[in-house]
Amino acid sequence: MAQADNGRTRILDSAAAVLRQKGLAGAKLSEIAQRAGMLAPSIYHHFPSKDHLVEEVMMEGIYRNNRHIMARVEGLGAATAPIVRLRAAIVAHVDFLLAGDDYSSAVSRIFDDLPEEMRKRVLAAYSSFDNYWRDLIVAAQADGSASQALDATVVRKFLIAMLDSCASWYRPGKLGPMQIAEQAADLLLNGFAAERP
Repeated sequence: MAQADNGRTRILDSAAAVLRQKGLAGAKLSEIAQRAGMLAPSIYHHFPSKDHLVEEVMMEGIYRNNRHIMARVEGLGAATAPIVRLRAAIVAHVDFLLAGDDYSSAVSRIFDDLPEEMRKRVLAAYSSFDNYWRDLIVAAQADGSASQALDATVVRKFLIAMLDSCASWYRPGKLGPMQIAEQAADLLLNGFAAERP
């Protein structure tokens, strides 16, 4: 049984890497199998279809990302200022996406390309991730460290969309993942304009 689990894990890891790099349309079962060290038909021993494999990668990515962000934020302690907790979540999310977690990056890259029914199931699993961000934003607004003039839902949707986009455009270069993460937090929390227009 351990051997079967190992094969399944290798397929999932391989699928996450291919989905991250090539997107949903570019992800071929033959390449996933080759990376996993097996033949393409072997995938069907573990997963009934490509869609089942993709959905499992998505669910694992959501779980990993949420767990990583919560560990970083909750590690600060409940007494930490809400805006500091929000900043920690932003930095943790971007750093995690860019530092090499294939699963989380695959979620960000292919979510919009998922078939409608799969997207609904993934969104349902995503709700705890969304709720955590909402709570961080609302707490920062409630203590006055963030603008109460902005709708928390709009802030959350723009924030997550902006952060998730980095998985599709980032290439190693001048700035590393942590530097980009810090700049994302600065942009979101401090704005871009030197003075209000």
